[in-house]
Amino acid sequence: MREQCVIAAIDLQHEDSDRIIAEEALALARNHGAELCLVYVIPDQQESFVQAYIPAEMKEQVTKDAKASLEAFSKTLEGGEITIKTKVLRGIVYQRIIELADKLKAKIVVVGANKPAFVDYFLGPNAARVARHTECSVMIVRPERG
Repeated sequence: MREQCVIAAIDLQHEDSDRIIAEEALALARNHGAELCLVYVIPDQQESFVQAYIPAEMKEQVTKDAKASLEAFSKTLEGGEITIKTKVLRGIVYQRIIELADKLKAKIVVVGANKPAFVDYFLGPNAARVARHTECSVMIVRPERG
């Protein structure tokens, strides 16, 4: 039988909110007897004209750096008996999170949400898109109020 997993979508740009997301996800993983999968998606406008001009070596280095950062972040968490895995993906953020959640048959996805920009009211931020389109439950975590 495949072990259940909880996915925590980490940004790597906002350490404070990443920690809150990871700790919530870790608590859920403990509660469900699941493993924790920390995922970071390198934003990639796949059909963008600009993509053709970004050298492959640069993309590889960005991926390597992201993997190292995510792995280092995972080691700061107190998982105890919970297995913590990391995964770095590239693509459109919400699409890759949804694909991973479906592939792993995730129990729940934990994502962060910031106050949306005006344009997000029309397009929808990543958290809202994940919540609308994934087949599992989604927990949206807001940053702590100061």
